[in-house]
Amino acid sequence: MNTRRPAARHSLYAYAWDLAGRDTRSTVDEILDLGVDGLSLAASYHAGKFLRPRASGAGKVYFPEDGTVYFNPEPSRYRAIQPKPHSDPAVRQVAYDLAQDGRLKLSAWTILFHNSRLGEARPELAVKNAWGDGYVYAPCPMQPQLIDYATDLASDLAAALPWQSLTLESPGWTPYAHGYHHEFAQVRSNVWLDTMLGLCFCDACKTRAREDGIDGAGLAARIRERVDGYLNGPADASDTQAAAWLAADILEDIELAAYLRMRQRHVTSIVSRIRAAIPTEVALYVIPTVQRPTAQTWLEGTDLKALAFAADGIEVPFYEPDANRVLADALDTVRRVGDARRVRGILRPGVPDLGDGAQTGTALAGLQRMGVEQVGFYNYGMLRQVHLDGLRGVLKK
Repeated sequence: MNTRRPAARHSLYAYAWDLAGRDTRSTVDEILDLGVDGLSLAASYHAGKFLRPRASGAGKVYFPEDGTVYFNPEPSRYRAIQPKPHSDPAVRQVAYDLAQDGRLKLSAWTILFHNSRLGEARPELAVKNAWGDGYVYAPCPMQPQLIDYATDLASDLAAALPWQSLTLESPGWTPYAHGYHHEFAQVRSNVWLDTMLGLCFCDACKTRAREDGIDGAGLAARIRERVDGYLNGPADASDTQAAAWLAADILEDIELAAYLRMRQRHVTSIVSRIRAAIPTEVALYVIPTVQRPTAQTWLEGTDLKALAFAADGIEVPFYEPDANRVLADALDTVRRVGDARRVRGILRPGVPDLGDGAQTGTALAGLQRMGVEQVGFYNYGMLRQVHLDGLRGVLKK
């Protein structure tokens, strides 16, 4: 018997802080009037600085509490690591009020391993680069306690509320360049350098590498040598040069390629474990990457096809400046997965992406022709009213 809760065709991404303190019924009326039937609500999230164009009074610029959850967790469901609930009960109540209203299909948008609060509290669990430097914003998913935490969080969420799906973000390694506040460098960023700086060589990663027959210590030494040589060199590589260097290093350094594949297998195993831990009636989707284009998702340890089948599918941020680029990226993503039914899309109908209803409509129609039927839109609190109106015009034609 199929007990799977019906999926939303069009959903809107939202943060609880944008909905707290409002009348739930009128809020749902407003969201439904856009032509969407679902809401992807942040159930756990990291730090940030958010400009809210439609907010009135205080809170026009909002700083959320880092690494907190937006529901009431059950402590007995967790092992070594407990989640930190958001300090405001009204913000935590939003999900329950929406569930009680019942008119929107709800997805729990859940951040796993991008959590500076957790990284600062437990620095021994953070990513360590080839020099041994820890990245507090990036707890390492190879750490057993963190795998337990991710599984416990997903299980607790699935039990707490009648979600249609859980949408997991950051199930792998957070990239080196991911907007940590007050970043400083006088060397131009590029994909080769960021990849080398982003690889983790913590004890857990080196142990796993050894079990897989990979000399992690030797690989880390080669990376140090390459990067030190580059940083002490006379010039910055162009984007095309850096991409060529990365491709050549992966081709020529067999252990680097093996290390990257090891990471992919591990992330897939985490998602498989979570899928087995939550009820079958709750669908599981994975936001596989923050990379553009999506084909570079392996930098975070993602195997697109393997994740799409370990879960019920992937939910891909097609964050591109025009509809043609959205559709080109989607074409490649569907090709890699092999089944468009396991691909959900996310579009940004405002700046810096599509920006108007015409581009959004073209992108949405093209995705649907490819077989990508379920599409979310980012983000309720960050969009200007003109962009919400444009989205309504597209969805209610």
